[in-house]
Amino acid sequence: MRELKKVVLFAHQLVAPGGGERLLLEEAKYFEKKGVEVKVLAFDAKKAGLYDYEVNLDVIGEKGIIPRIVSLRKKLKEIHPDLLIMHSSGDCIYAYFATKFTGIPYVAFIHGTLFWFHDDLMKYAFIHKRVFDEIRESVTGHKEFVPPKLPKCGPLKRVKLEVGAILEYLAVRDAKKIFVVSNHNKWEVGKIYNKDAIVARGALDPKIFRYKPKKNIKKELGLEGKTIVLNVNRLDPRKRVDLLIKAFKLLSEKIRKIALIIGGIGSEEKNLKNLAEKLNLRDKVKFVGFIEEEDLWDYYSACDVFVHPNWADFAIAPYEALALQKKVVWSTEMETDESIMKSGRIFVADPTVGDFAKAIERALTTEIRGRADLSDYVWERYFGKIYHACEDVVSQLK
Repeated sequence: MRELKKVVLFAHQLVAPGGGERLLLEEAKYFEKKGVEVKVLAFDAKKAGLYDYEVNLDVIGEKGIIPRIVSLRKKLKEIHPDLLIMHSSGDCIYAYFATKFTGIPYVAFIHGTLFWFHDDLMKYAFIHKRVFDEIRESVTGHKEFVPPKLPKCGPLKRVKLEVGAILEYLAVRDAKKIFVVSNHNKWEVGKIYNKDAIVARGALDPKIFRYKPKKNIKKELGLEGKTIVLNVNRLDPRKRVDLLIKAFKLLSEKIRKIALIIGGIGSEEKNLKNLAEKLNLRDKVKFVGFIEEEDLWDYYSACDVFVHPNWADFAIAPYEALALQKKVVWSTEMETDESIMKSGRIFVADPTVGDFAKAIERALTTEIRGRADLSDYVWERYFGKIYHACEDVVSQLK
């Protein structure tokens, strides 16, 4: 029986801070702690996408699908890991070809299916036609961000789309295990790929439960004496920060000493700043840019309510805020466990301006005495489940 001694963690890119990036880096740390040799491979990487983690990283700087597959295959044959761990369904295509006849199995995380990414057109492929409407209708954000019909697409692009969808289907099917973060995502994976998945959620370093703020963020930002609403995101359309700003405008008309802090960088930053200016919120909305990892928990500690309007079913940031016993407002798309709902600290809202404004106001005016127990969401428990599944895959190899 083979043992799990060496793994390769692969991500297409590690260029910007985000939940998927943090998950991979925490995963590397956990496997190393278990005595497993870890190598991280990516086609592109930047310092921001690595946070402050120290990882054994190799960047494969090739361009184009075929050169990348060839280079990845060469790397894998050099390293010869017991297991390759992929971090998206699309990246499985590289694994599918790069591992052929090498004896190297792979597993995959699917943090969100094709339907959670509005710019991924493979969802419109003929192979997914039978489930398209059912999945699109199942989530508010799917209906909001995913058009019911394929956007204008030339013949060549359509052929690439159809071929890509078939290859991805085969590649995901070939993975020995699939890991997802929600029961709804498990359902989507089953519908799209006819493949079962393991549901596992993790988000927290246990140190957060004992954390005491090191900085006075309110004082640093000149917001002493004000009620703080906080949002930390990559600033892109699916995060709905524009919805939050509009909801905050309604709230600010009722509550005088209130401020909105928006942390993060991204393609929507300029548009969001223009929106805040247009709504005459210049003095009430502070864009603080990318928040360094060492300061993040101080920002959570400084807020009265953390708001997460994202089109998502799971995310790390709101769980970190909950772990610091903050009130959290999130959308109906987030999958909520009954165990933490009992704390009374989660306020659920439809992803509309009016409903989010009401939910934030409810959160601010509701006195909460119960504590949210998030001990089940520590990285140790999460990766323990992943690790044992990976051990099972390797143990079955000849």
